[in-house]
Amino acid sequence: MRVYKSTIRIEGAAIEGVNPLPMFRNNNHHREVNDNGTLTEELRTKIGYETGERYLPYRIQDRYSRTRTTLLLETIILENDHLQAVFLPQYGGRLYSLFDKKSNRDILYTNPVLQPANLAILNAWFSGGIEWNIGQVGHTFTTCSPVHAAILKDDHGNDFLRIYDYERCKNVFWQIDFHLPSGSDKLLIYVKIINDNNKAVPMYWWTNIAVEETAEARVFSSTDEVIYIDYKIKGFGLGKLPYLPTVPGKDVSYPMNFPFSNEYFFQTPASSESPWEAVAYEDGKLFYERSTSRLRYRKMFCWGNHAGGRRWCDFLASPGEGNYIEIQGGFAPTQLHGLDMPAHSEWDFTQVIGLSDIDVELAHQQDWNQAKDYIQDCVDHHMDQEEIIALHQSLQAQAGKAPEQKLFHGSEWGELERLRREKLENRTIPEGFLFFDGNHASDAVNQDWLTLLNEGHLPERSVHEIPSDWMVQAEWLDLLQASLQSARNQTWNVYMHLGVMLYENGKEDEAIEAWETSIRQQPSVWVYRNLAEAMKRRGLTDSALGYWKRAYSLSQSFPDLALAEEYLNLLIEKEQYEEAWRVYHSLPESFSSSDRIQIIVGAAALELDQEDFVKRLFLQEFAVIREGEVLILELWYKYNAKKLAGARNEAITAAILEEAKLKFPPPANIDFRMIGE
Repeated sequence: MRVYKSTIRIEGAAIEGVNPLPMFRNNNHHREVNDNGTLTEELRTKIGYETGERYLPYRIQDRYSRTRTTLLLETIILENDHLQAVFLPQYGGRLYSLFDKKSNRDILYTNPVLQPANLAILNAWFSGGIEWNIGQVGHTFTTCSPVHAAILKDDHGNDFLRIYDYERCKNVFWQIDFHLPSGSDKLLIYVKIINDNNKAVPMYWWTNIAVEETAEARVFSSTDEVIYIDYKIKGFGLGKLPYLPTVPGKDVSYPMNFPFSNEYFFQTPASSESPWEAVAYEDGKLFYERSTSRLRYRKMFCWGNHAGGRRWCDFLASPGEGNYIEIQGGFAPTQLHGLDMPAHSEWDFTQVIGLSDIDVELAHQQDWNQAKDYIQDCVDHHMDQEEIIALHQSLQAQAGKAPEQKLFHGSEWGELERLRREKLENRTIPEGFLFFDGNHASDAVNQDWLTLLNEGHLPERSVHEIPSDWMVQAEWLDLLQASLQSARNQTWNVYMHLGVMLYENGKEDEAIEAWETSIRQQPSVWVYRNLAEAMKRRGLTDSALGYWKRAYSLSQSFPDLALAEEYLNLLIEKEQYEEAWRVYHSLPESFSSSDRIQIIVGAAALELDQEDFVKRLFLQEFAVIREGEVLILELWYKYNAKKLAGARNEAITAAILEEAKLKFPPPANIDFRMIGE
C-alpha cells in the first residue's frame, strides 16, 4: 500500500478569482418547507431549521468561463494491489477517481473534464467522484478550494492519508482518514467532526458520491420508505419505492424512469447500526457503500430523462460523457432537515466503498423488495454489520494521531485560529491537526487579522484596494471592537469590516451606523454597496439605488465586476432600462463581456428593441447559469411573445406569452430547466 503525490493533465476551465463582496446570510435563518400532508410529525421536526442561505466569511467563486485548456492538477494517490484512489487536494480533497484494477473499471463516475458551474454554496462546482460536504446545506464551502493533506502511520506501520481543514463558518474542525490496507478491495473512510466550543452549532454533513448512470442502473437501500420531491407543492412527500405518485406507473428505483430531475431520501430506521446504499448495473456489477449509524440517511439524485437534465449532464462534462447519478449519505432525514451539534462534542463515522459481482436477474427482478433482499445479502457478504462496527473502532483508535508528513498545504485560517486560541484563551486546537509545518510561507489573505491579533489594530487600506478577507466569528468581532478604543484605529477600513461582522450577526442598525461612520471617514464603493444591500433587504429600493448612484459617481466606474453586476441588477429591477443600457456601455470590455452582465442587460436590450444584442444572447453558451435558473428562458419567451404581439399590433398579454412558450421551445444551449415542460 502506498500514498504518494502525483499530477494529472485534464481538459478544463480554471477558477480565476473570487467575488470580493460580502454576501450576507438570509435574514430568515430557517426555510419554509412544504409537505403534502404525508410526513409524520417526527419527520416535520426541524425541517428547514438553520437551512437559510449562508456564505460568509467565504467569498463567492464566480470567476470562470467555458474556455477550456489543459490543466495540470496536483493529486494524491492512495493505492494497493486492488484499488487506486486519486484525490484532488486543490479542490476540497475531492476523491476524483477510484479504479478497480481487477475489473479494469472505474468504481465512481470520473469526469473527463473539470468544468466549473454555478451549483455550489459559493457558486463554482464540478461533477464527478466523491465530495465531502460539511457545515451548511449545499455543495460545501471548500469544494473548489485547497485543503490540507498528510501521511500518517497506523499502529501496524501502514501509511494512510488524512485530508482535513478548519471550517470557518461554524468554527469546527474536520478530518477524513483514508485507509487502503494491503489486499483490501474496499476503500475505508473514517470521518470526524469536532465542535470544541462552548456552544452548539447547526451541523450538516452529506457524502456525495457520483456513480455512472446507465439505462438500467437500479438503486437500493435498506428500506423502501423515502421522502420524495412533490413538485406540485414544491415540497416533500412520504412514499414507498419502487413507485411514487409523482411518476405514476414507473419503477423509480431505475433513475432513468424519472422524466424530470429528482431525488429521494431513504428513511433508514433508527435501529439500523449499518446503513447502506447500492447501485446494480445491467452488466453484473454492483457499486455499494456502507457506514456506521451516525451517517444514517441515504439519498438518490438524478438529472432526469428530459432535455434540461440531459443538457446539464453534457454541460458539466462533454456531450455524451456526463451521465451520472448521485448516491449520498447524511446525518438528517433530508438535506433540508437541520440539527445541532452540541458544545464540546465529536461526531464520527466509518464508511466503506467497493465494487462486486451480482446475478443480474436477481438484482433486476420485478419485485424491488425481493431484489433488495438479494442486494442486502451481497452487501453483507462484503461488509456486514459486525464487521463495520469493529472496523470503526479500529479506525477510531488511529484518529488522534498527528500528521507525520504534509503532502499538501491548504489555507492558513486553521493556523490563525490556533494562534488566537493560544494567545487569548490558553487553549489550542484539537489533536491530529497540523496547519503550519514551518516550511510553508504564510497565507497573505489573513495577514490583516494576524496584525489585529498581535498588534491590536487592523491595518489601514486604500479605498481603491480590494478589501482584505472577511471575518464574522464572534471572537474576532470582540477584538475589532476593542481596537476602536484607540482613536488612531478608527479608520474607514475598520468600520467597513465592523459593519460586515455586525450585519452578518443580525445587528443591522449597528452595522448601518458603522458603515455610515466609514463613509464619513472616507467614501468608498465598498461601503456604499453594503448600505445599498441593507436598504434593498429592507425593501427600500429607492434608497438602495441612491447609494449605488453615489458609488458609481465616485469614479464613473467600478473597481470590480461584481459591483457592476449588482448595480445593473437593481436598475433593471427599477425598470430604468435606458440608464442600465448607458451604464453597460460605460463599462470596460472585460466587464461588459461577462456572462452575468450580458444576461442582466438582456432585459434592458429587449425593452429598448436592441434586437441584434438579444439575438446574439440566445446563441451564447453561459458558464454561470444557476441550477434551475430560468432568467434567460424568460427573456426567450418574452422576446418571441413580443414578436407575436407586434405582428398582430397588440400588447403582450399572458395568453400571448403562453402561446410563445408552446410555439417556440428554447434552444438547447439555454435550456437548463429542472422540470420538463
